[in-house]
Amino acid sequence: MQLSTAEETIQRLIFSLSELEHLGQTLISGRSNFNISSKTYLRITLGTLQVTGGAILCYQSTDDFLNITASTPEVDVPPIEIEPDEITSLLECSFVDLDNPPDDLQAFIDRNSESLNCNSIHHLWVPLKIQEEFLGILSLGKFLGRSKLEEWEQELLTILAHQISIAIAYSRNEERIQSEKFRLFMLAESAPQICQLLQPEDAAEQVVHQAVALLDANVGALMFMQPEEQNLELRYVFPPDIMDSEDEENENKSNLLVPLNGSENDTSELQSATSVEMLANVVKEGRTHQCSSKADDLFGGRNLMAGPIQGRDGDILGVLVVGDKEERGGSIADFTFEDETLLDSFAKQAGVAIENAHLHQEALEARQLQAEMEEARKIQANLIPEKLPEIPGYEVAGYYEPRGPVGGDYFDCIELATGGWGLAIADVSGKGMQAALLMATLRAGLLSELSRVRAENKPIDMKSELLDMAMILNSLLYVSGTEEKYATFFYCHLNPDTDTITTLNGGHNPPLIVKSSGDIVWLGEEVGGLPLGMFPNDMVPLIAKYEAEQIKMESGDVIIFYTDGVTETVNLDDEFYDEERLEQVAIDSCKNDAAYICNNIHQSVIDFQGDADQFDDLTMLVLRKQ
Repeated sequence: MQLSTAEETIQRLIFSLSELEHLGQTLISGRSNFNISSKTYLRITLGTLQVTGGAILCYQSTDDFLNITASTPEVDVPPIEIEPDEITSLLECSFVDLDNPPDDLQAFIDRNSESLNCNSIHHLWVPLKIQEEFLGILSLGKFLGRSKLEEWEQELLTILAHQISIAIAYSRNEERIQSEKFRLFMLAESAPQICQLLQPEDAAEQVVHQAVALLDANVGALMFMQPEEQNLELRYVFPPDIMDSEDEENENKSNLLVPLNGSENDTSELQSATSVEMLANVVKEGRTHQCSSKADDLFGGRNLMAGPIQGRDGDILGVLVVGDKEERGGSIADFTFEDETLLDSFAKQAGVAIENAHLHQEALEARQLQAEMEEARKIQANLIPEKLPEIPGYEVAGYYEPRGPVGGDYFDCIELATGGWGLAIADVSGKGMQAALLMATLRAGLLSELSRVRAENKPIDMKSELLDMAMILNSLLYVSGTEEKYATFFYCHLNPDTDTITTLNGGHNPPLIVKSSGDIVWLGEEVGGLPLGMFPNDMVPLIAKYEAEQIKMESGDVIIFYTDGVTETVNLDDEFYDEERLEQVAIDSCKNDAAYICNNIHQSVIDFQGDADQFDDLTMLVLRKQ
């Protein structure tokens, strides 16, 4: 009889070992996991040890409960709460007899007595562990034909429990590996998706959605740096209504600005850092940080993790935030080191995507601006006379070359209703669209003033007329321009019947007169006023009021009007062209016609400039009396 029992036991052990081997191979092959095979492990254990019933209870480190994975007979038992110190006590035991438990586990058993009141499956506990990592409990019910296990059966139970522990650990490790593979796959898939988004707002929204999905988070946010103000500006948050608040103090969270220079304390410890301090640390250190935000509700989450979004040059573009990592069953878990690494990798991709979107937007804006500048150039070209009119007894020539697509210089020769001629040259401060618009305003105002109808029987005091015109144009440019926008302006009224020129200088370079005798005169050098639009009219007389003067032209006299782009042209040696060179070229050219003089001065300036960049708009107007 004893031989028969021994043989039966050996056969049972051989069968059990065979089944355990088969189960192990199935797990390793990936065709199963512990949740599926747990019932088989339990059946093998119960059959090998001849036990009426039992259960396997699994513990997840992110949970505070034990859950029954398999039981015989099947029972519906809610999760069993367990404290960290109780886990420590279980790890110190090889076996726990529930009828006579250790003192430090009695409170645990009493607290869960209702759940454990299943004598058929809870009689003897064997803690399941791998290298002091608690994995769960193998629970056994009553033993067939005996009150307790023999010593060899206890050793066998220890071996079986160890096999179950290995299976649990291996299965969880495989799940983690598969999860990481899947997350890495998602990471690889997300890069081209977000990099294809060329609108900054779309890219920001997609980056947050991808990060939330990648890290199993419930909340997410993207904040952009404002380097000059040292602020972080909220650009997108998920879910969108998470920032809604009925509290008046927090009603503008959708426009959230987080100042960074107010969080200078070392708050690297997880438990002590608030969400604002976490953001400041991310920007300051350029690495991922976590915090438990139970003390504040900046993003609505409890456990937050934030990583820096860096541009190609290493500058911090912003911060990507995720929160409330959700485990199976809906519980909230802490982010792991692997999660930090994953967020850091994704944030690098997000930086490329966001930068690409901004570069694309800037390129679109640049093309739009270029198109607008081209239109402005065409309009401005129409404001500069392509061909100057013929003045009886005089020659007139002009030249205009803007430094960029749109310049701020202006010249004109205008036939007046009174029979005279108006010659004007101006230089608006700055370059580009604003300068061109102010120049167009000046031209329109000038033409309006020159076209005023005068009574035929009213004698005209040309000096007084020009002084009135100067104040009107000054007021027009002052209200039309922005801060620090003004125009230097020189105007001549030519009466060809008397060869008299009446001049007005509004802060412009004095024109150069080369007399037929070869003498040099700087016109309006001692008489002039402020640039137009620099100050309001009531301040002009207090600083430098406008004045006018008159001169008489004689045969062979030449007047050269120019902007500072001529005399302030710089060569590679940082030398200025200056007035002395202009005088010399003008003297050498004055015996020729106006067109020759204009072209000769221009060529002299270009030769002097050499390979240096053009300094400014280059504008000239030459009047010569025949």
